[in-house]
Amino acid sequence: MKLVSKLALAAALAAPSVSFAEAPNTGGLSFSGGVDFVSAYYFRGYLQENSGLIAQPYFGVAFKAVETDDFNVGVSLSTWNSVHTEKTGTDGGGAGAWYENDIYLSLPISFGKFTVTPAYFLYQYPNGAFETIQEAVLTIGYDDSDLWKDTAEGFKLAPYVTFAYEFDDGNGSEDGYAEVGITPGYTFEAGEYSIPVSFPIAFGFSFKDYYLDSEGDNEVFGYGSIGVATSIPLPLPEKYGSWALNLGGYYQHLFADSAEAANNDSSNVFWGKVGVSFTY
Repeated sequence: MKLVSKLALAAALAAPSVSFAEAPNTGGLSFSGGVDFVSAYYFRGYLQENSGLIAQPYFGVAFKAVETDDFNVGVSLSTWNSVHTEKTGTDGGGAGAWYENDIYLSLPISFGKFTVTPAYFLYQYPNGAFETIQEAVLTIGYDDSDLWKDTAEGFKLAPYVTFAYEFDDGNGSEDGYAEVGITPGYTFEAGEYSIPVSFPIAFGFSFKDYYLDSEGDNEVFGYGSIGVATSIPLPLPEKYGSWALNLGGYYQHLFADSAEAANNDSSNVFWGKVGVSFTY
């Protein structure tokens, strides 16, 4: 059934949304990681799990390949996981609680105020909930902070657009997703610490059968979301890296029939997050 394969696809496209503290490391190699605990796991408007304990640990390594005043190229390799006490979608194997393991390789390229990031995502399901999926992703972002420095120093909108397309889907058809958003934010200075507060706003679209209507046909507009998030620095010695407590609350409105169906026919979504992260 087309809708079933679509829900499987949505579950397999779980790119992490994480926050990192500012790294004290000024060298060419840095490490970052952490763990989030969420009240529900949604991805692009599709419900994955909203019961039990949901822990999402992650870790990454970043390398500065090229670094100049006007042009920078980086390479990062990361892993992100979602572990559910409800054993979501398990096939009865030994890894029942380990729902998802993602590996992603990205190549951020910065020039002027723009950052273009092509990336490769590999989505795996240790508990057997879904088959492996591979996806190509392109994100384009713009740093608009200089536009506000004379009127609201520390403020930015940070607009971006993302395109994602599967090239190998073990669960069904290979579909495409697009997202546009801004992340209005302001950084507060509290003594020696900087505390960012942001209000991420995003809209998800389908350009190839990512969202479906009740007839099983492509539905362009999938969902819209808004949230509030902050990272509070933790007072640990610098030799241990920069650590932060991450907090967030989010609301999503689901427009596509397939997203509503995955959310028990409800179009309104609320969820929260608390976590800790480090960068070194």
